[in-house]
Amino acid sequence: MDKNIEGLTPGTYLCPGEGAAGNEQFVEQCLKKIHAAPDAEAGLGCLLEFLGKSLECDRVYVFEEMDRQHIRNTYEWCGEGIPSGIAQLPYLAKKDLAAWYEQLAKGCNMIEPAVEALRLREPLIYGFLKPQGIRTIILSPLLFQGRMTGFLGADNPPPEKMEHISVLFDVLSYFVSSLISQRELMKLRRERIGLPQNKAVSPRHIGKTVMLVDDSRELLHINKRVLRPEGYDIICAGILREAKERIAENTPDVIVMDIDLPDGNGLAFCRELRKKAEIPVVFLTARSDVRAMGGWEKAGGYAFLTKPYQLEELLTAVAGAADSK
Repeated sequence: MDKNIEGLTPGTYLCPGEGAAGNEQFVEQCLKKIHAAPDAEAGLGCLLEFLGKSLECDRVYVFEEMDRQHIRNTYEWCGEGIPSGIAQLPYLAKKDLAAWYEQLAKGCNMIEPAVEALRLREPLIYGFLKPQGIRTIILSPLLFQGRMTGFLGADNPPPEKMEHISVLFDVLSYFVSSLISQRELMKLRRERIGLPQNKAVSPRHIGKTVMLVDDSRELLHINKRVLRPEGYDIICAGILREAKERIAENTPDVIVMDIDLPDGNGLAFCRELRKKAEIPVVFLTARSDVRAMGGWEKAGGYAFLTKPYQLEELLTAVAGAADSK
């Protein structure tokens, strides 16, 4: 799968979606590392370590928005003998990467196979990267609802692997964003209830059952991990046939339903279900035109979320649907 990118123009902007399909097996290994972690913080650490070691990078890291002028260096894995970037550079002025930041904000990956070539072309960026010993670099934007909230980066990946790594980062940046969102969600919960981290939370919806229907095992896992601490009993289905079997066994109080599934349309499924049982549904989709099509309310729709959505939005929608019964 790895491609030799000799001859690639330095400073090339690789937009998401360009190139061949990524290494699915590698991504699956990454997601297993995330799933095995006890929480979002640990998941980020495990993922960055696995990426750094597997992809032979000196450092893999996450920068997050700090304010309108700065971004924070928040998570990292460093190879043996590589100094901590967080210790050396806790935050960065966006203007230092102005030529690249604009492209990242548009959703494009930034790949630079030869930092030395920036000496004349981008002297400000060169002056920032060179003293850190960065010879090659990849940056991939972290996006929520079309807005850039930071970036995933790798220092000194092997030049012959950079295009491949860029494709992997396209996929993994979504899961990095999701982990960060989970972390923020837990902070909000702690602030809301006023309890320290090590004390138990009294859930609001004990006894309520939520069925999650999505063909993405990763999203099922993320949504389950977010909803379960609220007290919900969670049941999952990957396709509509499985959802029908689950409902026959145990009628849920709320359904969180992806619209486009391998064996049919979630809207049509819920319209048929509505003839037998009135279950509020939170519909999910990556398509932006479904809301305009209408009909989701008649299918029992309580709320409609467009992927990628904030996990706080999911919590609010599910809570409202559960309380509406």
